[in-house]
Amino acid sequence: MKDRYNPHREPDAAEWLGMHETERLEAVKLYHRRKRIQIQGFDSHAGVHVTVENQLAEGKPANVRATLERLMDQGLSRHEAIHAIGSLVAEAMYRVVREGTPFDPEQYQRDLDALTRDSWEKKYKG
Repeated sequence: MKDRYNPHREPDAAEWLGMHETERLEAVKLYHRRKRIQIQGFDSHAGVHVTVENQLAEGKPANVRATLERLMDQGLSRHEAIHAIGSLVAEAMYRVVREGTPFDPEQYQRDLDALTRDSWEKKYKG
């Protein structure tokens, strides 16, 4: 799996979850290196990818799958949809680390439900 991770295709959930977290991170990094994708904050970017893939593989929160599918139906590639969902993960992490606000799973689920291609592109692609 480490050599075959591709964010455009869903990894087998059991295989993905059977990997150690460091292997998942390395798989994501390897993909981006192979594609020569330049990213500021490379380790953080990989961590967010892994978090979203973990949520999808575990089916928790339940609405993360519906959000991914909705974003793809709206025209995002799977990889872009991972980034869009990941933007919410990063925002939640920021609130916890920088603002000292406890993680609010209900707010995260509401944010997932509200996320659209347009809202993500407006906020992050300007």
